[in-house]
Amino acid sequence: MRTRKRKLIIALGFAGALFAAAVMVEGCGSGQAPAAPTESDATPPADSIGEALFLDTRFGQYFAANMTGVNDPLPAGDPVVNQVQTLNGPLRGPFAGQAINCRSCHFVTEFQGVAGAGNRTYADFTTRSPIPRTQANGFDHTPRNAMQMVDSFTTRSGPLFLHFDGEFASGEDLVVGTMTGRNFGWAPSQYNQALAHIAQIIREDDGSSQLAADRLDGLSYAVIFKGTDPRITSDILLPQAQRLDVSTATDAQVVHEVAICIAQYMKDLLFQRDSFGRYIGSPYDNFLRVNHLPQQPLAGETKAAYNLRLYGQVLALKNPIYITTNDGTYKYHSQPYQFGAQELAGLKIFLASAAAGAANAHAGNCAACHQAPDFSDFVFHNNGVSQEEYDGAHGAGAFVNLFVPGNAQRLANFDEYMPVSPNHPNATEAFRHAADAVNPAFADLGLWNIYLNPDVPNPQANLTGFVCAAGKDCSVDQGLASTIAQFKTPVLRDLEDSAPYFHNGSAVTFNDVINHYITMSQLARSGAMRNAPPEFQNMSLSQSDLTALVAFLQSLTEDYDDS
Repeated sequence: MRTRKRKLIIALGFAGALFAAAVMVEGCGSGQAPAAPTESDATPPADSIGEALFLDTRFGQYFAANMTGVNDPLPAGDPVVNQVQTLNGPLRGPFAGQAINCRSCHFVTEFQGVAGAGNRTYADFTTRSPIPRTQANGFDHTPRNAMQMVDSFTTRSGPLFLHFDGEFASGEDLVVGTMTGRNFGWAPSQYNQALAHIAQIIREDDGSSQLAADRLDGLSYAVIFKGTDPRITSDILLPQAQRLDVSTATDAQVVHEVAICIAQYMKDLLFQRDSFGRYIGSPYDNFLRVNHLPQQPLAGETKAAYNLRLYGQVLALKNPIYITTNDGTYKYHSQPYQFGAQELAGLKIFLASAAAGAANAHAGNCAACHQAPDFSDFVFHNNGVSQEEYDGAHGAGAFVNLFVPGNAQRLANFDEYMPVSPNHPNATEAFRHAADAVNPAFADLGLWNIYLNPDVPNPQANLTGFVCAAGKDCSVDQGLASTIAQFKTPVLRDLEDSAPYFHNGSAVTFNDVINHYITMSQLARSGAMRNAPPEFQNMSLSQSDLTALVAFLQSLTEDYDDS
């Protein structure tokens, strides 16, 4: 199958009576090609260009250092892709014998049906992903768990923040930063070298690879980007304004074109929806539908207000109609396709907010951050994971007492405290690092690393809006302190396919996740949590809530694949 369809589905009748609906998209590969190619807006969607670039294994430093020619196979593949690390042991990598690509950390169907692996929602299987070569500051893995990518670009009321710490303000920024950075083996001082190598691959590619045959009709990137060749079919024709002659473009312009195409591909990674934009893929979604519960906010209604309205109607529901295996089945999961009394009890706990300081109220207040129907608010909160990790290495209370400098001090000593960048290639990145029992200087402070960081200018305006929202004190050091250990709220849909959880991958199961919140919310209410989020004051969970909450989270599972 050469082109991907968007995950937009029209529901006919009940679960299982579905068919794909074609929808229009703009962007990379949405022109139309008659004998002489011209742009058209009325064309079917396609992501073939972006997908080809996402899968291409030639853009990293290892390929640059070891290639005999742009279109030649490597004499020996990069060892980092020979195996895929999982919590159940290593598996043979789908790109063994080649080099790193975007898919190396964001799998989908490569391990479909493999015990201990299975489908992914564009995530990998380990706590932190290995990188192609050890960096000068000692990193041989990414500092964070690979966040699942599906619905990362879904429509939201606020600005777009990408990565756990909001480092990137757009898909294009993310692509350029990733492909020219350590995830692809490049050192911070090699930024221009990385640009030149990526541009060389695009200019000299001859379309002879199987990837080009499968996705691009055997045409080269240069031909595709120029967009004038009559062999180009409508689904891989770039819009006129986006076409680029790579022979005369600068390296930066070529890489920007690559970034536009990959970003368009990522924007098209969506969970199943009907023609009205309502989610329909999980038992939870079907439960809402058959019980005539609201599936999405009304026009002009905030998601917070929608969640309150949904909670009220759930509490008032009489004689609920439950979803059973008679109504649907999973293709890729062994668990039953169901939403029953246990799941409903979990939904109530998920939506409930306790009175401040209340105990044993069976209130998760989960929807304060994981707002339905997307199950994320797409902004930042301190969930206590950094504190748990640091205290686990150094003892209870250590994170509360960790010295964290103010803005002037950290910028004056950039290499000691701040993340590495082309401007500061020797930075130790001490506060974007896994906690280490040997070195108490290492901790992960999340958003603190990015907010007011002059080396990361693009997201600053939107981050300031977040930090200063609702009249909060955002004077420089007070605002900076409020970002300590904050991370972006992940989407909970199809959570089964993105384990392990949290920014450090420390939670392997749903039980682990909920037990973490039980512990940290109790610490927050007792005043023992650093930079505790206000949401924890309205969270009152105990072990008696665990089974129902796990059942609810499982009901958000759907059969995601990339077809």
